[in-house]
Amino acid sequence: MMRTALYDKHIQLKANMVDFANWELPLLYTGIVDEHLTVRENVGIFDVSHMGKLLVEGQKSENFLKKLIPTSMDKLQTGKAMYSCLCNESGGVLDDIFIYMYSTEKYMLVVNAANVMKVYSHLAVNIYQGMEISNITEDIAKLDLQGPKSSEIIKSIFGETVSSLPRFSFMEIDYEGFDLLISRTGYTGEDGFELYVDLDCAEKLWDELSEKGAKPCGLGARDSLRIEACYSLYGNELSEETSLVESGLAWLISSDADYIGKAVLEKQKLETASLKLICLEVTGKGIPRDGYVVKLENEEIGKITSGVFSPYFKKGIAMALVKNQNYDVGQKIDVIIRDKPIEAVVVKRPFYRFGQGG
Repeated sequence: MMRTALYDKHIQLKANMVDFANWELPLLYTGIVDEHLTVRENVGIFDVSHMGKLLVEGQKSENFLKKLIPTSMDKLQTGKAMYSCLCNESGGVLDDIFIYMYSTEKYMLVVNAANVMKVYSHLAVNIYQGMEISNITEDIAKLDLQGPKSSEIIKSIFGETVSSLPRFSFMEIDYEGFDLLISRTGYTGEDGFELYVDLDCAEKLWDELSEKGAKPCGLGARDSLRIEACYSLYGNELSEETSLVESGLAWLISSDADYIGKAVLEKQKLETASLKLICLEVTGKGIPRDGYVVKLENEEIGKITSGVFSPYFKKGIAMALVKNQNYDVGQKIDVIIRDKPIEAVVVKRPFYRFGQGG
């Protein structure tokens, strides 16, 4: 397994380490519930250096990316970031990605750790002449500072110019003689920043953020936080077999974009996809887990894609990929837990909205 530049720090902090996408990463430090609520109410710090980072460079970079994603890039500017997906010909998702625009000739794509080589190959197959793709995953550490008080910490270290960055904006500053990219983005449903730093500076930056009050948090809390915010996870809500429309991300599709998989996805938007993603709150006793069967009037209609006992709402919540039909808010649906039907109700997406905590 691979290790991040902060591995020794995690061991020192007595983190519970696990294998994730062939990286040895912290699952938790003090406990998932404690770390989860820290991010909702205060500020936490995550080592997510395992995330893939690919540079796309060349004069035709903008047009190249426009051919690969279903989302219009017309509003993307230098110093801005956007979320989208790479699709296959059948509309399935190769990966969901974040795109950082340095200029029309240089972009950084942040992709899921398990999909780095798949995405790299997809880019390489479709590349334009004169362009270059670089895999810098193992050259750059990534630290996520998340929570309602994250801007206070950023301001105390880097000043008001950085702490007042608008959402989905980023900037580069000097840190210990290296470029540090800071973006106002995250994967928790809270205000926060993602910091991309040279490996040699990662431990110093982690210590500095920790000394200012950021609590170390692991993958366990990261997962429960993103489920509350209804953020998709590749391999759960997203896959090559499930289309972007079925996955609940049709809002990413721009009608004026021309991209791989367009014919299928446009047809599904106009007509009807066979599946849809819904949100459930468990009203009975039990915790919904990935893969659990979902039934309506004793008929199997789908399965849970992501489920958890919510530390914030103190109840079981889940996203489920089910047969595409009308589901009213409040409608009762059964989740099969340990061979028993446990009552749940359909709720609006998301469970948790940005700024709700704190």
